Amino acid sequence: MKRGMKMKEKEIKVLRVKPHEHPEVYMLKNTLEAMQEAVGGYIDIVGLDDNVCILLNDEGKLIGLEGNRRIGSDIIVGDFFVCGSDEEGNLTSLSEEALDTYTKIFYEPQEFTKEEIEETTVIEFYTFE
Repeated sequence: MKRGMKMKEKEIKVLRVKPHEHPEVYMLKNTLEAMQEAVGGYIDIVGLDDNVCILLNDEGKLIGLEGNRRIGSDIIVGDFFVCGSDEEGNLTSLSEEALDTYTKIFYEPQEFTKEEIEETTVIEFYTFE
């Protein structure tokens, strides 16, 4: 291994956030297959803060997953995971400080109507001309 390179963690300590539940610390295998299984489909990774991101189902709104938490003007649906990330874009374990911070942020479950979720659904089309 080259000097300065980090080994990818085999399992990462993350925060799992499910609809209608308080967040919990969760050990997630750091493989694409495990992540897809955890979110129930294709994954999307969205930056949340410096070195913190969320892992969620990319098609969650299209397949009717249940509303979970509001982040900004968006509503996240289905189970999602708050993860760390490094400068190379790899997912990493959250620090204890980040676990504490995001547990507090997402502690209270939220309820959403289907209409509220639909209002936050955006489909963008791009043309290549």
